[in-house]
Amino acid sequence: MKYWLAFWTVSLVTAGVSFAVITGIVTVKGYQDLRAMFRGLAKQRIDEHE
Repeated sequence: MKYWLAFWTVSLVTAGVSFAVITGIVTVKGYQDLRAMFRGLAKQRIDEHE
């Protein structure tokens, strides 16, 4: 029974850490993509008014 507890503990910790790392990567990359998109939209708007 002790082995099952260790197995599920390791599985749960691995899943939690993986989720946290993937969430962090998506958050940082998504923020960078949004900044680039808004920068491009602002540049496009300025170019249209010239």
